[in-house]
Amino acid sequence: MTKTIAELWCGNINPISRSGRNNEKLKSLEKLITRNSDELSESLDRKQRDLFEKYNDCMDEYLFNSCEQAFCDGFSLGARILAEAL
Repeated sequence: MTKTIAELWCGNINPISRSGRNNEKLKSLEKLITRNSDELSESLDRKQRDLFEKYNDCMDEYLFNSCEQAFCDGFSLGARILAEAL
C-alpha cells in the first residue's frame, strides 16, 4: 500500500490519464464541446473572443479542481470502506 501511495504521489500512477479512456459517451461529449467551442470562437469579435478565452480558462481551472477534489473524496471513501472491512 505504501508503495502505491508513493507511486501516486510521484506521478508514476496517473489515474486521470486513464479516466474515461473507453467511455464512448465521454469521447463524444469531448468532441462536441471542442467543435462548439471552435464554432463559437470563430463567430466572436476580438473583445468577445478575449472574454470567451478568460471564461474557458476559469472553467478549465474549475474542472481541474473539482476532479481533484472528487479523486480525494473517492480515495478517502475507499480508505474508510477498507478500514471498516478490516
